[in-house]
Amino acid sequence: MTAMQQAIAIIKDEHQSMGAVLKGLQAHVEAVREGRDKPDFPLFQAMFDYIETIPDRVHHPKEDEYLFRLLRLRSDEANVILDELEGQHDVCATLLSSVRKAMASYRETGELAGFERSLQAYATFLWEHMRKEEELVLPLAEKHLTGEDWEAIHAAFQANRSQAW
Repeated sequence: MTAMQQAIAIIKDEHQSMGAVLKGLQAHVEAVREGRDKPDFPLFQAMFDYIETIPDRVHHPKEDEYLFRLLRLRSDEANVILDELEGQHDVCATLLSSVRKAMASYRETGELAGFERSLQAYATFLWEHMRKEEELVLPLAEKHLTGEDWEAIHAAFQANRSQAW
């Protein structure tokens, strides 16, 4: 596989990991709502910690620093979508903070609906964000980036493999 193919595979794999954690959170909340399970707050906390640590502190910064920056150097074609996505990287942390607050409120009051709505809003936002990266940015990157660019992107994302994905 080329560096480009490997880098794209890693990015998509990381997106799948984020999606799996979100689906796990939603499935547990659904099971609690339906009375099939009791809330596992340590599990919720661990999943939020994963989202905060890996996607927000490892994955998104590498997209900004490598993929997005290099694409901006090679073409203006992606600037509008890259501006939007970079702004969304900042919004992710804010939304996650809202989900954590909604969970704390649920823990105190027993009112699940607000937590579930907050989690759904975050998940919908993140899935749409990842869809835009995969369907809009990656094809533009394939079109405009050089082999050297892909080597740098691959090296940066390959380093993520030492993280706890």
